[in-house]
Amino acid sequence: MIAKNIRMLLAIALLLGAVSVYTQAENVPFIRVSVPFNFTVGNQTLPAGDYTISDSDVHPQSVIWLQSLDGKYVAIVHTHPTFALEPSARTQLIFQHSGNEYFLSQVWTLGSTSGRELPSSNRAKELAENGSSSDVATIVANASFSN
Repeated sequence: MIAKNIRMLLAIALLLGAVSVYTQAENVPFIRVSVPFNFTVGNQTLPAGDYTISDSDVHPQSVIWLQSLDGKYVAIVHTHPTFALEPSARTQLIFQHSGNEYFLSQVWTLGSTSGRELPSSNRAKELAENGSSSDVATIVANASFSN
């Protein structure tokens, strides 16, 4: 009887420990960045400002969550992995730039050989089809790994 109670208490303790670690991990943004211009993520345009970029709780390998620090703007977008031969020298966001419009296209973190690539928005595709010239703008993120 005592052995059974000890096993039950041990199982409860392990479960509570796992829940605690999961809860702490799900709330930590992996990037904090200041974007100095309006930009498009997916098919949503966001204003210039300070944002956090976090993994989705549901699909952490394929969905990212962008949120303004004041909480007014949120974008949830599907991504797919992209790879580099050398580790990223810094945490950075890569934007496609056409005219005065910016489209978030990649997210890289310091020291990683894998990043996240976002699909082109409808607007970016429209500009490309119309022959608008585009270039790439790299914004270096101020990395922050705290809540």
